[in-house]
Order: sequence, then C-alpha cells, then structure tokens
Amino acid sequence: MTAIFPTPRQTKKPMYRMIVLVILLALAACSGQPTPEVLGLPTVAALPTLTATVTLTSVTPSATPTATATAAPTETPTVTVTPSATITDTPTPTASNTPLPTDTPAPTADNEGLLALALTAAFATVIPMPTAAPTAAGALPGVTVATTGCAFPPPGGFGVVFASDPTLVQQIGCPTPLGQAPITATVSSASQNYERGVMVWTQGAPPSIYALFSGGRFQRYDDTYNAGTDPASGGEQPPPGLIEPVRGFGKVWRTFPEVRGGLGWARDNEQGGSSAAQAFERGQMIALPQRGEILILIYDAGNPNSGTWRTVAGTF
Repeated sequence: MTAIFPTPRQTKKPMYRMIVLVILLALAACSGQPTPEVLGLPTVAALPTLTATVTLTSVTPSATPTATATAAPTETPTVTVTPSATITDTPTPTASNTPLPTDTPAPTADNEGLLALALTAAFATVIPMPTAAPTAAGALPGVTVATTGCAFPPPGGFGVVFASDPTLVQQIGCPTPLGQAPITATVSSASQNYERGVMVWTQGAPPSIYALFSGGRFQRYDDTYNAGTDPASGGEQPPPGLIEPVRGFGKVWRTFPEVRGGLGWARDNEQGGSSAAQAFERGQMIALPQRGEILILIYDAGNPNSGTWRTVAGTF
C-alpha cells in the first residue's frame, strides 16, 4: 500500500480518515475473520492534491524619494586682528565758553590758498619759548612776562632771561641799537674756574678778558697777549691740585695784582666755545654754551670796564 502523505499545506481531515482505515485493517487481520469487503473504498486512497495558489499582489512602488541635498555649512574664515600701535586715549574735551567755528564755504580755485592761510592763522597755537631755569649767583625768580618798555625785546634766550626779571630793564636798559632790531654778535669765547671766581675771554676788537670775582664784582681787561712775543707761562709753581693760568689769562693774572689776589690759582683748564653776545644800554649778556650759562654784566655808571655780574642757566 502506498500511502500518499499530504503536504503541509493540506488540512487535517483526510489524514484522520487514513488513520482509521489502517486501524480497521489491522483489527481484521488479527481476528482471523475474512476481511469484509469494504464497498466503495478504493484500494489506493487517492487524496486530492492541494495546489497552493500564490496570488501575487501587484504593489505599485511609491515614488522614490528624492534626496534633498543639504547645503554643506560654509566655513567662516577666522579673521585674525593684528593689534595696532598702542592707542593713547584722547581726553574728552570739556565744554568751554569758546565759540565753535562756523562752517566755512568750500574754497574756490581762485581763493583756496588765501582761505587756507586765513584758517591756519585763526586756529594756530602759539607755543611759548622755553623758560630757562635760573641758577648760580643772583638766581632769578619764577618766569613772569614783564612790560619792559623797549621797542624791541632781546632775541632768543636773552629775551627769556630779560622777561624773567623785571628789574633788568632798570639795570641794563634796552638792547642796542635803540629803536631797531637788536644786533647779536657771534664770537669765540673761553672760560676758566679759579679758587675765588671765573675768568672769561671773548673775541672782539680788542678781545676782552673779564675777571669775575666771587663777591659779585667784575673787572674788564683788554687781551694783549701775543703768542709770538709773550711767554705762554710765567713758570709759577702752583699748590697741589691747582693750575697756573697761561697765555692771555696768565698775562692778565700776572700783570694785575688785584686779579691774582682776588681770584687765586686756577682750578681747571680753559674751556672754549662759540658764544652769542648782546649789548644793552648799560650792560651786556654773553651766552657761554661750554658752561650752560648766560652771563649778565651790569656796568657801573658810565664805566663799561667794571660793575656787577651774575649768571643764569640757559643758552641763546
């Protein structure tokens, strides 16, 4: 007997029928009884074959989604800031009563230069001359602008000294020539320090030597030294640490006892320079750059060869 086994897709009912038929046949064989004819039962049970029907359902694919391009982020360049030179904060100007300048019309080609000069003059800042700090003998007070009464003030550093001491105009008068722009001479000069004062030589016609005594008095002498005929030195033996004056200073020092006795021995060598000299009605100013001083000579009445002296720090 060939058994036809249903496929897994068949139902369970045909299987039950086959099992019952097998059991009945087994029982009949065991009892010895003739196997009753089973009518209507085929020798071979032909079971219907179930054919699996696969129904394909047409699936309409949906539209393929279109990929949306995402814009790549744009790289922002890093800006490197190079620091500039250190900036000094400018103080904010405070309000003042000074009226603000009004708008000026744009200059035309014809008057542009004139208007530019006018504006420059209107807003130009006048820078005062530097003030020389007074030092040495007869120190001057703080700088104040004095009304001198002179038609022309002295030039340069002389003018600073003149304005700093209102008494000078009474002592030495106005710069000469009077009523005209002052004439300042440029001359060679030399100076030398002594135990009790200073000697100053200035070039001129004739050259002059001033003995400045420490008591505040001066005496002027003509420089008559001649290198061809006069000895440079008198052969004096100074004390230790001191110097014998030579050449023009030495000749005056040896010739006039009041100079040797009043000044004593020289303390150092001569120092030369180029000086500015300004004459006044009753005195003179001499700038000594080698000393950083301005020498003020105030003449005795009617005598330009003697008088009083003092110095102030400054240059021409």
